[in-house]
Amino acid sequence: MSNKQHCRFRNLKIFIGGVMLLIYPVGVIQASPVNGSGPLTNSIFRENIRTVQFFRKGWEFSNPVYDLGSDQQLLLKFDELAEGTTNFSYTITHCDVDWYPSRLVQAEYMEGFIDNPVNDYAASVNTTVRYTNYQLLLPNEQVHFLISGNYILTVFEEGKRDAPVLTRRFYVLEPLTEIRGEVKKSTFEGYRGRDQEVDFTVDYSHLTILDPRTEVKVVLMQNNREDNCILNLKPLFVRDNQLIYDLNRENVFPGGNEFRNFDTKDLRINGLGVVNIEYKDPVYEVTLRTDQIRRVNDYLTENDMNGRYLVKNNRANDPDLESDYIQVRFSLEMPEPLVGGNIYVFGELSDWKCLPSNKMIWNYDLKRYEASLSIKQGFYDYQYVYIQNGDTRIDNTMLEGSHVETENDYEVFVYHHSFSSRYDKLIGYRTINSVKR
Repeated sequence: MSNKQHCRFRNLKIFIGGVMLLIYPVGVIQASPVNGSGPLTNSIFRENIRTVQFFRKGWEFSNPVYDLGSDQQLLLKFDELAEGTTNFSYTITHCDVDWYPSRLVQAEYMEGFIDNPVNDYAASVNTTVRYTNYQLLLPNEQVHFLISGNYILTVFEEGKRDAPVLTRRFYVLEPLTEIRGEVKKSTFEGYRGRDQEVDFTVDYSHLTILDPRTEVKVVLMQNNREDNCILNLKPLFVRDNQLIYDLNRENVFPGGNEFRNFDTKDLRINGLGVVNIEYKDPVYEVTLRTDQIRRVNDYLTENDMNGRYLVKNNRANDPDLESDYIQVRFSLEMPEPLVGGNIYVFGELSDWKCLPSNKMIWNYDLKRYEASLSIKQGFYDYQYVYIQNGDTRIDNTMLEGSHVETENDYEVFVYHHSFSSRYDKLIGYRTINSVKR
């Protein structure tokens, strides 16, 4: 451990039961290199890096959006399942609207050093699985942002910059526009009944934009998912310094269904969705109720977190350090296996990805799909999604159904790139809920 680093509760290392790490082949792993040819994305590159969370400090369910020049901070948290600590460092890259590195040099978008240490960390306390929790606040004394736009945070082991352990997208906002909008039933006849249309208006009265259709780009996301976001929307009308996106096809999403959820905040009792908890050295195994396909069911209102999760241990003072890692067993009843594709447990608990670690396996004897995931104690949302062989599109409606009444969050990002500019400014951001007004 370098002298420049410090930790919280450095010597608190208390464990219960036998200890064995990484004995189960689970975790959210993204195999592609960070310096590949595609856009930079949220990725985890090591199996023992878990529970990566990035949000505006003070609001765990927020997106990592920082208002330029404000006193806000973004908070990154992650765990390393290992004994002892690792010297991690981080670097920050400015990106264009499509998440490719911009042509700017670091001095143009950020004050500070290129690489900085992650120096806030602490060992887990009273847990059966050993881990170290790391935290990072941005901006900080070493990092100060100069311009708006898309950014990538890359965390790597000290001295191994070309072998990152995780990457996270975040946003620096220059709030120069006003966004108003609503979510309604799709007006396009082919989508009627199950899809949601997101109509909105961008007011840029405080800006001079010569050619809005060319200079402005809009990105629309549903529940913070990267995989199905709508890129480069064009306005239907431009009038009175307003861009009007009252479209009927380009801005439509399947409504989907409310997320399923389960509660493991207390391992001494069966919480919501849990049928059995048993300690099997070296971890607790939690069995969830067997789920049913919901595609033919009528819509039922359920409270959910739109796919997110909350780390929590009801019997602990510090959930980041005292929440245990547990093995959670999922099952989905099915009369016969699906041919031509695969089913995955999906949500923020899988980093919004479909990978071997969250893929479900057909059980011939019990006639159901099963999966086992290693996750941290808390309250979790999840869904079952399907990917057809040879395709990359994630279908969250085949097994869950789709309803226009479903409560969803839609994130609108507005970018401006004038003819004289060298980068894409983020000039507007708003979350529009499909139910709340």
